[in-house]
Amino acid sequence: MPTSWAEALAAAVSKQGLQVEEIKKLELDHSCRTSAVEGLDAYTSLEKLSLASLGLKSLAGLPPQLTCLQVNDNNLIGAALTALTSLSKLRRLDLAGNRIATCKQLEPLKALKHLHSLDLEGCPLADMPEYRAHVFEELPSLTSVDEHNKNDEVVEAEDSEVEEEEEEEDEYEEEEDEEDGDDGEGEEGGEAPGAGGGGEAGGDEEDEGDDEDDGGEEEEYDGEGEEGEEGKQSPTTAALLKEDLSDDEEDYEEEEEVDDEELQADVEELVPKKRKRDESDEDYESEEEEEEDESEDDE
Repeated sequence: MPTSWAEALAAAVSKQGLQVEEIKKLELDHSCRTSAVEGLDAYTSLEKLSLASLGLKSLAGLPPQLTCLQVNDNNLIGAALTALTSLSKLRRLDLAGNRIATCKQLEPLKALKHLHSLDLEGCPLADMPEYRAHVFEELPSLTSVDEHNKNDEVVEAEDSEVEEEEEEEDEYEEEEDEEDGDDGEGEEGGEAPGAGGGGEAGGDEEDEGDDEDDGGEEEEYDGEGEEGEEGKQSPTTAALLKEDLSDDEEDYEEEEEVDDEELQADVEELVPKKRKRDESDEDYESEEEEEEDESEDDE
């Protein structure tokens, strides 16, 4: 068995085989005898810590991120509870078997807004009649004292764990909302104008950029409108187009008729010429025959 707090702590850490900054839970019950603890600052992920039956008289030096602390069966008095005011995330606290004698000594716990479970069995305070009702009145955030609710009904451990998980989820969501709010404020703050002429120039450039963006949007909108008009025409437009097509067809037919008439006239003009040419050919042949006849007679 370890003889000192340092040895007990080292033995508990070695059992988990993790780096100190990775450890989330430590149990050192009955591990040694000490009036105070030290060396826990490096345990930045530690959430649950059990230090029962060590002879503690002080609670100084505990990690501020603790959510569950068991220090039952020690020598703690009311003054020792002032060291817990920095544990803003603490939800469950076991003080059973200590030297807490009055509700007034619990006053430092009012600073723990998330504390919902408190154990005081075995303390002198628990000998008082209806002490739980007085504790609930002293600490309104509590939902259970010695595993009893405000109606003095027994609260199952499972119900308490479920409630703790729900509160953890609520707190996580609240932290996320706060971070989102801080990010939004940071973005608004980053839009401060530049100093002197640089600020004016920057403003002009932004205005020009906005105008270009607006122009691009208008062009895109106009393009979409034209495509929409081509794809879908109103009845009036369709009727006008139809009339235009009809007029074009009539003009085309008239042009064809004119062309036909001109062609017919050209043909008629060519026919007499052909006839004249045929007649001249016949006359030429008759002359040749007469010349041949005359030649034969001379011979």
